[in-house]
Amino acid sequence: MQLLYAIRKWISQLVSQQTKQVLPSHIDAICASHAEYQSRFPLTDNFPPTPTASDGGLISKLITSTISYYVTESVLIKRQPHPSELGKDIHGHPVINPYIAERLRNEAAVLQYLRATTTIPVPEVLDLQTANGLVYLKMSWVKGAIELGRVPAQRIEAAVTAVSSQLESEILPQLRNLRSDRMGSPDADLPIIPPERFWEWKENRRWPAIAGDYAFCHLDLDRQNILVNPDTYKIVAIVDWEMAGFFPPQWELPFWKQGTRKEKFDLIELARDNKKGFFSG
Repeated sequence: MQLLYAIRKWISQLVSQQTKQVLPSHIDAICASHAEYQSRFPLTDNFPPTPTASDGGLISKLITSTISYYVTESVLIKRQPHPSELGKDIHGHPVINPYIAERLRNEAAVLQYLRATTTIPVPEVLDLQTANGLVYLKMSWVKGAIELGRVPAQRIEAAVTAVSSQLESEILPQLRNLRSDRMGSPDADLPIIPPERFWEWKENRRWPAIAGDYAFCHLDLDRQNILVNPDTYKIVAIVDWEMAGFFPPQWELPFWKQGTRKEKFDLIELARDNKKGFFSG
């Protein structure tokens, strides 16, 4: 009897292991980073979304002072933070983060635009709504991929080479073929959202009003925003299009080639110096 009981227990455990959902490695990495961040910067979550039955259960969430992220079994939900969650700055004034609602609305517009006009792999927009005065964006999860930046060190050079080839032959040409005579979002009702690297100039910056020939740019093609097949390094999806829009094509910097924060910072500083002539004031 004891042997029969042991066999039944082993079979039960085996079936449980086989039927248990295995999260894609990209989601595994996101969940790990969420837990690590929240342990260091615990923030209040006053306005969580209510996932539907088809969204599946909540797996992980990350509450930040810019955008909050909710990972379920099937979707990713981004939420604009409420002023009550942001606290105050060192001067005792309420913290204000620019362009958050506009960034989420812009990402929804960009994803829909790209899916309609290109073959670039991007998430699908499932819902965009306003509740409690906050913007919530729901999109499909990209499964079976990892961030380029999480490819093991001994293989990262080959991965970056493969990704560079795909970006330069398949992705970037499609973006550059999307043209506009005005700067900003594909949704003309949204304001121009300047690249984050220019935000410190916002008090005295004057954006040029003249028409031009602008190409579509992602503006943050970092390794964390490029999801690849872990075996072939084929690009499975490009994510994080919050800041994307029509801009001078030279603003699209090759961040995916930068392996460290310092390398990325140096590239940004060089680009900023080269672009200062674009502004006056």
